[in-house]
Amino acid sequence: MALKSKIEEIIKSVIIEPYYLVDLFVSESKIRNKVSIFIDTDQGIEIDECGVLSRMIGEKLDGTIEEKYTLEVSSPGADSPLKFLRQYPKNIGRTLKINTLEGTEIKAKLLEINGEELSLQTEAKKKQNSENIKLNLNLIKDAKVVLSFK
Repeated sequence: MALKSKIEEIIKSVIIEPYYLVDLFVSESKIRNKVSIFIDTDQGIEIDECGVLSRMIGEKLDGTIEEKYTLEVSSPGADSPLKFLRQYPKNIGRTLKINTLEGTEIKAKLLEINGEELSLQTEAKKKQNSENIKLNLNLIKDAKVVLSFK
């Protein structure tokens, strides 16, 4: 999709460290395109920062996208999958639901990160004690933080 690539280039020219692009969705429509951009930092991002980035990106997009469009800039939601290694450190101490490339599902607390290796503590089950395991990031299909309302 040429439009998505063009928008991604613009985003990357506007955002600088500590910000990084997590995801980009472009929904093309005859009436109005929708551009949804998800940006984060290693410490998290606040709504005011999203507003500033939205204005900066919008100014650049106005000269690029000729059709009408709606622009949304936000942080990835709490239920969004973790896509990059740099998203894991701020989730140390939280429980993750991990699907491996082998088809196994693991629910475990993230203890630490060493390079691209995650140290995890699995949850205890009725007939099984919790155990500490190590899992390389390249074996993960997807991972999400398990939300807890305790």
